[in-house]
Amino acid sequence: MEYRIHQLTFTYQEQPVLVDLELTLNSGTLYLFSGRSGSGKSTLLKILAGLLPRYGGNLHGEITGAVPGSAALMFQDPSLQFALDTPRHEIEFALENLATPPDKIPQRVADALNFCQATHLADRRLVTLSGGEQQLVALAIIVAMDSQLILLDEPFASLDHNHRAQLLARLVELKNQGKTIIIADHDLQGYRQYKPTVIAFEKGHCHVLTDQEANRRFDQADELAKPLLAHLPDENGAPLFSFDAFELTTNGATLLTIDKLKLFKDRITLLTGESGSGKTTLFKALTKLHPYVGSVTHQGQEVRTIKAAPYARQVGLVFQRASNQYLNVTVNEELELSQKQGQNPFFTPVRVQMALEKLGLAKMGERVVYSLSGGQQKKLQLLVMLMMGQATLLLDEPFAGLDNQSIDVVWQLIEQSRAVCPQTLIIISHQSAGLASHIDYRLHLADHHLTYQGEQRHES
Repeated sequence: MEYRIHQLTFTYQEQPVLVDLELTLNSGTLYLFSGRSGSGKSTLLKILAGLLPRYGGNLHGEITGAVPGSAALMFQDPSLQFALDTPRHEIEFALENLATPPDKIPQRVADALNFCQATHLADRRLVTLSGGEQQLVALAIIVAMDSQLILLDEPFASLDHNHRAQLLARLVELKNQGKTIIIADHDLQGYRQYKPTVIAFEKGHCHVLTDQEANRRFDQADELAKPLLAHLPDENGAPLFSFDAFELTTNGATLLTIDKLKLFKDRITLLTGESGSGKTTLFKALTKLHPYVGSVTHQGQEVRTIKAAPYARQVGLVFQRASNQYLNVTVNEELELSQKQGQNPFFTPVRVQMALEKLGLAKMGERVVYSLSGGQQKKLQLLVMLMMGQATLLLDEPFAGLDNQSIDVVWQLIEQSRAVCPQTLIIISHQSAGLASHIDYRLHLADHHLTYQGEQRHES
């Protein structure tokens, strides 16, 4: 089946998002949408899935070849797609809506979960799953639906490298069966060997890259993915958090045990580990959102005994899901709240406006925050949380869905802000691009234990 897009223009609140697109998409092909946050990638996926303009915006032009119900879309935030309690029930529900014969459903469910390596999650409550685990489940739903056109918006953003590589290989299997696979992704690692057709988006326009142009982008991705050269911490450094006989459990299973460990003040520490290993739950424990056994102190005081309100002014959490951070409706309202309640002297009104310009958010003040693209939401979230100015900031996948230029801008803001308002940053990230020159220490979570990774620092 061939999909033809002819003179397609899409506007939202009179702002053009896509302009005069001309594109042909062939069946049995792997397409990779590449471009900066807000360039129109997610919007086109939603149009192809039939969600737009049905649920917002105005569209001119036409798409031929598309058959209602032939496309399955995985959102950038998969939790927005879930309606029931467990992965098994969610997949069953999707198949029932497709009028799948009841006797065929159990096997379809089992095959889809197995395909996505998510069988162990089948009967877990969806709200207890990590962001990466939710992405596995969302992909399993799409596989079970057996749609001809598969649309995936940043499907690996919260997955570790191994899961990413394995799932990409499985998606190529579907492509080889004649399905059309379209992936919007900022991280181009691992695609080169599958020879995708790369479509570049920029300011609402798009064009198909030549092989030479595509390889240049793959080369840039490989260069950015160079190993992180962190150093082991100096144990005589000032501790911020200290763990002692600490244990973290969820759903009756042990996630993490720590005999003794310190996290250090005024440093940037990267926390890595497989999807679902317990990194996000650790952040929740450090911010009084999840119980723990044993002891963890913040500057010498047991965390569980500290009153919530004063502690929240010292330790902030940047949620993995950006939309969970917002308290208001529009971009301007969120900025005004952080300007009013924030403690960071760096972010004067003039500097906030400059930051918005650099982040590509300057003309979006009246936009509803939930109408922004995933990358735009993430950039706004990071800005408003930096404005709050807590001495410690825990950032859960802060760069997921961001292009490399946006990551560079965010780091510039962080460095400028820390020069005026010193902060300790602890960052969970599966994405290594752009981090190498910024990280002081790296902690890795594996086999229920946290260990520092890196080389001993030698005095010159």
